[in-house]
Amino acid sequence: MAAMLTHDLREQLRDLGRARPRTRWRQPPRVGARSLSEALDGAVTSTRHGDFFVWEKRLSDTYSDASVLVERLLAGLAAAGERRDEHPAFGLLADAPFERVVWIDLETTGLHGRPLFMIGTMWWDGRDLLLRQTFARDYSEERAVLADFKQAAREVEVLVSFNGKSFDWPYLRDRMIYHRLSSREPAGHVDLLHPSRRRWRGVLPDCRLQTLERHLCRRVRRGDIPGAEIPQRYHEFVHCQDPRLVAPIFHHNRLDLVTMAELLIALLDV
Repeated sequence: MAAMLTHDLREQLRDLGRARPRTRWRQPPRVGARSLSEALDGAVTSTRHGDFFVWEKRLSDTYSDASVLVERLLAGLAAAGERRDEHPAFGLLADAPFERVVWIDLETTGLHGRPLFMIGTMWWDGRDLLLRQTFARDYSEERAVLADFKQAAREVEVLVSFNGKSFDWPYLRDRMIYHRLSSREPAGHVDLLHPSRRRWRGVLPDCRLQTLERHLCRRVRRGDIPGAEIPQRYHEFVHCQDPRLVAPIFHHNRLDLVTMAELLIALLDV
């Protein structure tokens, strides 16, 4: 009897397996590059490392005070060499060709060890400051975004960041190691957090970037997304590919880059 029951049970399980095949998780339908491109006015780039999304504009096309900002920035950099004794950052900026100075800001899914999904950069192209954001539409595109930055970084002499020596550059380096991409640290790195602390610690409530922006640039952000909400918002985007979820992140990243340029102007007293 026991043998018969075992035989019947095996047959039932076999039939059940045929009737209900093993389920595999499907990737959510991608609304895709076209919807993201239409929403954000960008484009998908294909490389040998894979595809990723790119948003790129001149600052004058996106920021009403761009011409004033650029004029003051150029004036400040021209005078930076005379103030190299005040902070090593000024000497680095004075000695490098302006075209090889690049501002950088990352958007990540958390602290170190987690994927990044956006690299925002800004540099002088001879006529204007150019803003460029490379974006991984899902986790699999992170390697292509990193490889693109690695290629561009060959021309960089000085990297400008805010807290980048402690966060952005180590994060980039670690993610490149994870994806087996070699990395070369730029010859110079100007982390604006350190001269800002030297200048305004004890004067302002704190030296966070948005605090400096509020007091020095006289600007309060509207329509911005709090940094703490960015990782979860990106995870939601990966699941449903709704561009409305990440549009505020692109805006937030661009504001950070512009604020860093304005902060440098304030540090140079232009």
